[in-house]
Amino acid sequence: MCNRRRERGVSLIETLIAMALGLLVLTGVLQLMNQLVDGNTATIKVARLEQDTRTVMDIIIQDLRRAGSFPEAVRDLGDPQRFLQDQPPAPRIDGEALKSGQPGSSISYAYRESDGKLTQGKFSLDGKAGSIQMHTGTASASETITDPTFIEFTALSFLPHLSKSQSGRLDQAQIAIEVRLVARLKSDPTVERQLLDRVVLRNPVLK
Repeated sequence: MCNRRRERGVSLIETLIAMALGLLVLTGVLQLMNQLVDGNTATIKVARLEQDTRTVMDIIIQDLRRAGSFPEAVRDLGDPQRFLQDQPPAPRIDGEALKSGQPGSSISYAYRESDGKLTQGKFSLDGKAGSIQMHTGTASASETITDPTFIEFTALSFLPHLSKSQSGRLDQAQIAIEVRLVARLKSDPTVERQLLDRVVLRNPVLK
């Protein structure tokens, strides 16, 4: 006698179990994708924090390097009195004359363009807004050079180092400024970066 093969379909319970397993797998995949997206977003934010902080530092360093420069500097090197007469005002930190090893949170400086025009500049920290302010030329107001909606700057400091010598009967000081920046993400204050750099002014200060 031939055995009849009994054919059986998939039961409702088996279908529900398969659907549940499929949903679990899909949930796991979605969670993994969300983690990857969050990780990429965090990486992009950190990269931008570092890039923006470096850009601000470069702006400060490049402009400070010109402090005290003037077209007649080379011609006047052999004549300290003329050098003293032609040189722009010396930089000041927090409105005070530079003192070696005494830091401050703002710096003002001046230099002359190739046509002899005097340009004055200033960098400072707006602690309330967490932004860096730059004031140059004849502008009546300072300009914010950072994005306070994305990055909060918590510290800006200028530390002068003066190497003094004699030039005839005049005192000569070669000035180096150490600049320190501390910034953090506005959306995540635990992500913070600190940057240090140093600039030597082109010309010594005579007095």
